[in-house]
Amino acid sequence: MKTLKFMIILPLIALVVQNVAAKGQSTGLYLTANDYIVHKVSFGTANDKIKISGLFGTNTVVLIQDGKKQFFPKSEVFGYIKDGEDYRFFNNAEYQILSNNGLVIYGHTTLVQQGKGPKPTKLFYFSSGLTTAILPLSIANLESVYGKNPKFIYAVESLFKSDNELASFDSYNKQYKLAYLYAQNTM
Repeated sequence: MKTLKFMIILPLIALVVQNVAAKGQSTGLYLTANDYIVHKVSFGTANDKIKISGLFGTNTVVLIQDGKKQFFPKSEVFGYIKDGEDYRFFNNAEYQILSNNGLVIYGHTTLVQQGKGPKPTKLFYFSSGLTTAILPLSIANLESVYGKNPKFIYAVESLFKSDNELASFDSYNKQYKLAYLYAQNTM
């Protein structure tokens, strides 16, 4: 009986330890796109802090590790992970990677003039891969990049009537509708 309990409890303990260890690595830099793909974090531990940009933005990333600052040019770093969220640098700006299913969907929060003053607004972008240019998410840009894939473009044009609809998230299936559509129409 004790052996049976031990066989049941041991895998549960291993699962809890594995989850705690994975959550502990919540801050660090991805030096390359491949590092991001395999989640190989360089220069980071759970106690480290990353400073991305100052008041006017910078072209460097500051990693504070054990009280010591290390500076990295954004142009030489693919991105970073912070609080379980992945980001990519492009043209000295950081974009949150929201979906990576062949078609990469990004979010970027910026100040947009609304009413009496600027308000933080999340804008959506995409790229055809992890190392290609990041473009605003629009039907015209999708047609420009994926024009040689009429099956995908026709599906986009039939499902989405405006650019604002492209960032629709299916909460039931927990994925962006555009990413699902891309996966279904590129096989």
